[in-house]
Amino acid sequence: MTRTALEVRGITKSFGAFKAVDGVDLDVAEGEIHALIGPNGAGKTTCFNLLTGDLPLSSGSIRLYDETISGLPMDRIARKGLVRSYQISSIFPDFTALNNVRFALQHERRSNFDFWRSETRLNRLNARATALLEDLGLGDWAATRAGDLPYGRKRALEIATTLALNPKVLLLDEPTSGMGREDIGRVTGLIRKVAKGRTVLMVEHNLPVVSGLCDRVTVLARGQVISRGSYDQVAADPQVIEAYLGAAHA
Repeated sequence: MTRTALEVRGITKSFGAFKAVDGVDLDVAEGEIHALIGPNGAGKTTCFNLLTGDLPLSSGSIRLYDETISGLPMDRIARKGLVRSYQISSIFPDFTALNNVRFALQHERRSNFDFWRSETRLNRLNARATALLEDLGLGDWAATRAGDLPYGRKRALEIATTLALNPKVLLLDEPTSGMGREDIGRVTGLIRKVAKGRTVLMVEHNLPVVSGLCDRVTVLARGQVISRGSYDQVAADPQVIEAYLGAAHA
């Protein structure tokens, strides 16, 4: 029987009288790629912010495997294995791709002091950092300043730095946002590759990407779950069709 990696029950986020997320339940199975989709304003990013502790819950609970993580600060949630890659790149643009990954690998030391210490300490992490870059097709870009990387390569680097944190569940926030067809194909292939042996939950607007990549889909509208299942199942759901068509004609 497949284990549940992430179990979310009744999470709600209120801003005054407005409920941006309203009683959302979500189950992400171990080893699957699960998409959270919905029209603009559906509450997807707010859900991610609640899962990672960026925003406090108004109510509800979140469990990572057998441990309750709701209410914990962001850094503790990340250390327990729920790690997020943001829609807006969070890499250090003035450092090389290799240094970005090395900095991320330092989380295991539970100290940030190495950031300022000798190059010798950081060089111990070179082999692992180089292997991650190679895995994500960035081996030839290791010495390149991160801010100078093409957009698709920056997103690949962000995934590399996220993987350096050794996530149990990897959260990807709009991983193909703003990309052309070539970069979308490259990043989709990378996600499929890194998902082997991992659990992935992603917010994604590009429905062909969701269709070709994800095992299961949960659909939000107006802060509530309106459908869940395979992509074909949710795409045929009248509530989902209405939510997207209504958004398109709003």
